[in-house]
Amino acid sequence: MPPLRRRFLAVPAAALTALAVTQAVTVGPAVAAVAADVSTTLAARTTSVPAAGDISGSGQAVVWRQKTSADTRAHGWLAVSGGTPQDLGRLADTDETVTVHAVSVQDGVVAAATSTDPNGALADHVTLRDLGSGAEDVLPVAYDSSGAAGDERYRAQAGDGILVQQSYDDDLVRLVLRTPNSADQTLLSGDEQYEVLASDAHGALVLRRTAPGWDHRIVYVDFATGTTVTVAEPTTDELPQGLEFTPGHVGVVDGATLTEWQRSAPGDGPSKVTLPYADARWISDDTLAWYRWSAADGAAELFAMARDGSTPATDLGGTATDLSVGDDGRMRLTLYRDDVDAAIQTLTDGRISTAAGDATTIPAGPARLDALALSGGALYTADDSSRRQGVLLRSALSAGPAGASASTPSRVLAYTGGLVHQTLAAAGGRVLVEQGSAYEPGHFQVYDEDGTPVGTPLNYADVSVVSVVDFDGERALVSDKTTASDGTLLLYTFEGGHTQRVPSGSALYGGALYSSVRNGTTSTWSIRRTDLTTGTVTTAATVNCLPGGLQVRGSRILLTTCGTAASTTGLLLKAGSSATTTVDSSVHTPILGTDVLYTFTKSSDGTAVTLNAQSLTGTSAETQPLFTLPDKADTGAADRWAVDRDAPWAAWMDDTGVTHVVWAGVPTAASSAAPAGFSPNGDGKTDTWAPTWTYDRPVSWTLSLKSGTTQVRSLIGTSTAGKVAPVWNGTTPTGSAAAEGAYTWTLTARDTVTGRAAADITGKVTLRRTVPAATVTSPTVASSAATTASVPVSWSAKTAGVKSYDIGWRVATRNSTGVWKLGSLQTWRTGTTATSAVFGKAGSPVKPVAGLTYRFYVRAHDDAGQTGAWSKAAATGIPVDDRATALRYTGTWKSVAATSAWSGTERVSATKGAYVSFTADGTQLRVVATRKSDGGRFAVVVDGKTVGTVNTYAARTAYRQVVFTRTLGTTIKTHKVQLRILSGSTSARSTVTLDAVMVTR
Repeated sequence: MPPLRRRFLAVPAAALTALAVTQAVTVGPAVAAVAADVSTTLAARTTSVPAAGDISGSGQAVVWRQKTSADTRAHGWLAVSGGTPQDLGRLADTDETVTVHAVSVQDGVVAAATSTDPNGALADHVTLRDLGSGAEDVLPVAYDSSGAAGDERYRAQAGDGILVQQSYDDDLVRLVLRTPNSADQTLLSGDEQYEVLASDAHGALVLRRTAPGWDHRIVYVDFATGTTVTVAEPTTDELPQGLEFTPGHVGVVDGATLTEWQRSAPGDGPSKVTLPYADARWISDDTLAWYRWSAADGAAELFAMARDGSTPATDLGGTATDLSVGDDGRMRLTLYRDDVDAAIQTLTDGRISTAAGDATTIPAGPARLDALALSGGALYTADDSSRRQGVLLRSALSAGPAGASASTPSRVLAYTGGLVHQTLAAAGGRVLVEQGSAYEPGHFQVYDEDGTPVGTPLNYADVSVVSVVDFDGERALVSDKTTASDGTLLLYTFEGGHTQRVPSGSALYGGALYSSVRNGTTSTWSIRRTDLTTGTVTTAATVNCLPGGLQVRGSRILLTTCGTAASTTGLLLKAGSSATTTVDSSVHTPILGTDVLYTFTKSSDGTAVTLNAQSLTGTSAETQPLFTLPDKADTGAADRWAVDRDAPWAAWMDDTGVTHVVWAGVPTAASSAAPAGFSPNGDGKTDTWAPTWTYDRPVSWTLSLKSGTTQVRSLIGTSTAGKVAPVWNGTTPTGSAAAEGAYTWTLTARDTVTGRAAADITGKVTLRRTVPAATVTSPTVASSAATTASVPVSWSAKTAGVKSYDIGWRVATRNSTGVWKLGSLQTWRTGTTATSAVFGKAGSPVKPVAGLTYRFYVRAHDDAGQTGAWSKAAATGIPVDDRATALRYTGTWKSVAATSAWSGTERVSATKGAYVSFTADGTQLRVVATRKSDGGRFAVVVDGKTVGTVNTYAARTAYRQVVFTRTLGTTIKTHKVQLRILSGSTSARSTVTLDAVMVTR
């Protein structure tokens, strides 16, 4: 039975109006990339739920028509008993006001109406294939597009024949039955046109458009007897509610009443049958079916039930279309469901039949990808060829040393709010699409990468009056023709659904709106940045021309025109910089991406436009051609190319559905390791300078080394894996030793495939042949520098080029067995640029202990990256205070306070013979005392032997003076020491003031 969905389906297959992004153009055919490039392809996508229509069934045979892609004409397909479908070949175009049965099956005979006209005119012959014998007959159809007398139009199959509308007498037609090896049989004549609503080998249900002024009639005509019976007389060409055409009956449905005639006796009066449901549209021998609109999901849901009412009405689920009744009285439909591949299903008693052979999977074919969008190295494609709800796909793109690659497209989401007509834009991990259907207004919706809708959609009853100018993931700039007269754009924020007018030519980027404002009456214009969160307005740049069509990426601003409205020259500038570069806008509006400028050139004959890329980070300003822009699939389709404004990618789709992705960037150094210097002195340590850089692309490279402005050495090479690893041994090209000092280096790299230059990398390297050295100094006795246990330490370089120092320290302590042992070297300061510090103050690793000797060391780091050896030690002893219990006083001694003395006290005696005794375990003895004008004398006795006499007289008082030093030996041994008061040189010079003693260990 012919597909009645054209009249009765609640959701007609209406095309939606395409919206074009302002950066798209359609000029010239698609060709391969015009220069060496880094590219990859995504094969034409195969969908498991392709569209199919014009179902026709007869017993175990079912045929249908199906488009294999958006750009090829429909093919016919045949399957028998649910077997593998067989492609019947390309069918004729059906863009006419009447229904043409391009493929059908009746009584085991398949009819395929095709055309030899390469432009796809209506059928000029019909091939009849007998499924039993395999025999074929070809019946001609005298198609003439002029419609003159003799013109024929194929109308339907009639078993092993066909029904043809034939013109005669200029404006009259007749319906004839044409069979192989027989003369045509005229069935009806004298009308303007015939539409065959249903047919089989025995009869046909025909809509007659009668002579001018007459009404329409629907008649049943019996082929064997020529008998006709009128079943309905509509006043227009709208069909009745429903029609019945089964092997046994023909009739018309009105409400719940079926008026039917027996086909075996069509001339007998009709009978009335009360149906169990009033909305029935399609009737088979056992099943009623109808569509019911659902506001919940915006779709027409198919319901079915047994004709006799023995089963309740059931929603068949999924998306069901193309319902038809075959010449065997069985009902079939195309079903799309998540758990069922797209299939031709047979209905029995109002249910989907599960009998073997009653389901035929529709073969997969290339999907129709309606649009492309790129953002951040991800390719988005919108595919609405597979179901009433469209599908959004995403592929991740990458370009490495091995070339470009794209991940297998994954489904981001299946839209539930109507068809995805076009992917408009992508930014910030989100996509903006236009959606809509015949039962809802068009709207723009934003989705996250996981398919979650974001914010409030932007609704328009007529999307043809709207174009999206810019999109940043959260907001869109929309050009609305209804407001264009006052020169404004609309800024729509999806979060909250807020709309406001903004100046024309504005742009979005980084959460801000950029627009141009004239500076008073001057000839200068300011590019203003308005933070859309805080409302803060700042001036990003100033230009001396009328700016038009702003685009912003990072700190770069593109004026697509700069001057009058007729200007074909744009301007590229940076915020905060006065430098500008002119950009050609004569062919098409250039597009500013992050670090890439896309421009366009036209072929010499003006038939093709090439997309070019210019890196904004490389050292070369040259442009590289990427590809020639492809044509649209048709006038209502989206442009089949796109560029990525956030990553260096561009893509285009060819006529076969293959998507080509081209990398438009320059090599980038993903990692680097460039030592600051080296020392080619033959010691086996850093004798060469061996920096490395790892690029994400294969590159040829040159490393230049200069001393001031003089070129000293140049190294070159090629890296297929992207790793650059030059080695310099510190010689000139002649082999002589290069002078010590700092050298400036510059690395230039160029992609070996595309020839695009990477950004230069520069730096400095220092050549030193002398190992760095340093010295350290500290007071021998801590009391010489301070009154408390803190030691001032200083250090300095002995060689050139020293940049920092490490400071270490050691101390000797006595273990549990009484043995003194020097401890390991410990770190105090690392990599310091200071040249002094105080050990014992803030930042000191320990608090110095009285009676211990601390040794300090330094090593230097130079600008060549060398580290010298540890220096000789500078030793400082921490003296034992006069109050220490280790000192035992005999005779008359008095303790007095003295701010300038070690630890703030002194021990004083003027009594001859008084003494202090202590044990000295060390290699050297030092006595600290105060020299005064009344200073007396004392003797130093070591191990019972007087080793010296000290006179503490001084005209002026001097605190913390080392008044006696004695070497006790080269190894640490125990010694008994006494300091004994002697008689004064005069009575006024007889007082000894003892402050501290120190034993070096």
